[in-house]
Amino acid sequence: MINKGIVVQALWILVLFIFCVVLPSINSDELGFELPILTEYSSKMIFGIVHVNSAIFILASAIGLWFTVDRDSNKTVRAYENKSIKEAEKSFEDYFEEKINISDLIEKSKNNESINEVLKILRLGGVEDDLLLGIQKIYNTIDNSYSKLKNDYEYSATLMPIIGMIGTIAGLLMMFAEPSQAEDFEKKFAGLSLALATTLYASLVTIVIFKPLARYKEKQQIKLENDFNDLEIAVRKFYHKVNIAEFLEVYDNLDKEVNNNEETTI
Repeated sequence: MINKGIVVQALWILVLFIFCVVLPSINSDELGFELPILTEYSSKMIFGIVHVNSAIFILASAIGLWFTVDRDSNKTVRAYENKSIKEAEKSFEDYFEEKINISDLIEKSKNNESINEVLKILRLGGVEDDLLLGIQKIYNTIDNSYSKLKNDYEYSATLMPIIGMIGTIAGLLMMFAEPSQAEDFEKKFAGLSLALATTLYASLVTIVIFKPLARYKEKQQIKLENDFNDLEIAVRKFYHKVNIAEFLEVYDNLDKEVNNNEETTI
């Protein structure tokens, strides 16, 4: 199956290359129109370091890569906060220390998926290992998404220098493609400026943006693992503390209460 994200990335980079590198290198008289800002190459740098064509090509490519990073993985990672792992751990610890009762825990489960998953499995007759498998399933889903995001950012960090190399080669071709222009130093230095600037900007984007993002996701993964290890311990303590008969009785009473309210409403 074709990865749509990769196709979009390729088309975006191709369009940018044509717009920022190819078209400006063609005489505007041959084109029949002029491009704003990028009308023709110049060896001059803004503030001594900014080459307009190179900057637009590299930065727009980086933005395109960033936007096409797996959206589903991003959504799952953001859902990590909704699962409130630390809150679930604290709730089970509070129950173990008798700071809250089983009714309070059931109430908290309405807004916390991790607590709800554990209580649901326990209500269905699950034992300790079943409860741990339930939270392990949640952990695996989020951890896989973190891995996917980290790999995507590593891929982008690998791809950016290659994109920079495209601009570098294009700049060198501009310098040497037409021998008749051998004495035209302005155009030769314009090509050299493009070649060096694209390499510089691509390296900067890799070092400043994509590598740190990949590293940040790796740190989040480690934190996630630690949080779930703490949650696992809290669930074990909860299981050995809870009175199953009392737990089921509270649930039955809540179900009866809900049914009575529904009958009253009808």
